[in-house]
Amino acid sequence: MNIGCDIVENKRLKNKNQDFINYVLTKKEQEELAHKNYLYLCGRFAAKEAIMKAFPNTKSHNLLDFEILSNEDGSPYCVNHKEIKISISHEKNYTIAFALVIR
Repeated sequence: MNIGCDIVENKRLKNKNQDFINYVLTKKEQEELAHKNYLYLCGRFAAKEAIMKAFPNTKSHNLLDFEILSNEDGSPYCVNHKEIKISISHEKNYTIAFALVIR
């Protein structure tokens, strides 16, 4: 089992361009972003960075390897990696995410 954590200062991602969004979010995540505000991007970015930190060899992964969508209740889940559990939280100026990789 491995754990990763990442924190993002929200204003850093408030006005990111489409190139950055394409670097971070899959097509399905971008579809969800279209119905959300920029905090969605902050949460997904922090969660993916946390996942990368939880994997021992991050050089074999990139952010698009992990697709994080929302359940009906709004909780995040990693579509293509069922062994990854994610928690995302927003508070004023920051977003924090934890990732637990169960092996």
